[in-house]
Amino acid sequence: MTTLTFNLTGPIVPKARARTTANGTYHPHRYTDWKKEAIADLSSQYQGEPLERAVISIQLTGRHNRQGDADNVAGSILDALVQARVLVDDNMKRVPSLAFSLEWDKKSEPMATVVLSSEVAA
Repeated sequence: MTTLTFNLTGPIVPKARARTTANGTYHPHRYTDWKKEAIADLSSQYQGEPLERAVISIQLTGRHNRQGDADNVAGSILDALVQARVLVDDNMKRVPSLAFSLEWDKKSEPMATVVLSSEVAA
């Protein structure tokens, strides 16, 4: 079994719904800026081939904004993992198990620890 651990510092920006205007479709700048940084951060922590399947655990610690939906926070991280080429895709065939937790602490800086375990039964 291969286990990879990634750390993302700073608050995680929840996945935003795309906005459509007369000029096209876009995501809010706050989300796109966060995602670019997260992709660069993940890419610097992993240089191998993208994983085909993985069980994923996401643990947020510290002073995160607790207003965002957990599924949107996890979605942001999963999208960044795919775009950083850590994971082939984030559909249920590729990610059969996903755990999410928050240990909120107003005295600690926000951080996310993402653990991927790559050998899972088909």
